[in-house]
Amino acid sequence: MIFAIVIVLLIVAMGVFEQLYIQNLYHSTEEDAKRVKAAVKADVKSALPAAEELKESWLKKRSFLEAVTPHNETKEMVLRIAELIGYIEAEDDKSALATSEIILEMCDNTPHILGFHWEHIF
Repeated sequence: MIFAIVIVLLIVAMGVFEQLYIQNLYHSTEEDAKRVKAAVKADVKSALPAAEELKESWLKKRSFLEAVTPHNETKEMVLRIAELIGYIEAEDDKSALATSEIILEMCDNTPHILGFHWEHIF
């Protein structure tokens, strides 16, 4: 009986950790994306280092996220960041702003999709 209780507590603890990790990951990614958007607005040519930093930050954290969540959300973020970098390199500020807005929306929406909600169960 004690073993079963310990296992259940471990499962609950891992679930709580996963939810906190997802929230923190997308919050920090959102902050990075806001910096890139501001840099694009100021001067699209100067935004490349911020966009590269966003990419590196996401790639470092992605492996754990892929272990605990569906891959579609993580893959989509990688593609959008690559698209953003491409627009910045092409100095297409309008497309870069639109893509950064999509990334910001993903940072706002994806934690809800991946989060624990009773309506997702029933």
